[in-house]
Amino acid sequence: MGKNYEPELGQMAFGQPWQTYGCSNLMEAALRDISREWDRVMWNIYQEEISNPFGNTGQKWQCTEFEIEAYNWNEDIEQPYNFKWKDIEVSWYKYLGRGMSCNRKVSNIEIGEMLDACLNALIEFEKEKLPYLFNEV
Repeated sequence: MGKNYEPELGQMAFGQPWQTYGCSNLMEAALRDISREWDRVMWNIYQEEISNPFGNTGQKWQCTEFEIEAYNWNEDIEQPYNFKWKDIEVSWYKYLGRGMSCNRKVSNIEIGEMLDACLNALIEFEKEKLPYLFNEV
């Protein structure tokens, strides 16, 4: 579920704001799966590597289901989160997997629902951009 989050010293001194609760390993794994699917879909659409906003790239991307924004190095801009799905907000320090925190306790069932919804949203985005790949014969 997640216990109260305690940031590392560098994050406390120099990082963007963090959330209240630590993220579970399952949350991190789900976000990594969404990141991999994002890479696959973008490659299919654009036929080149696109900077992944789950990485330390400065990129952001959103669809109707979720939003993702890479860690922001600009100390003058307060970044409320790096990933958002419904009312779940996840922040990390510099890159996905480091200093991860959530705005609330998130159950394993919710993480599964989030993963399913986000993967489906990426597939729908791919279908929208490349409809000919999904035509049934």
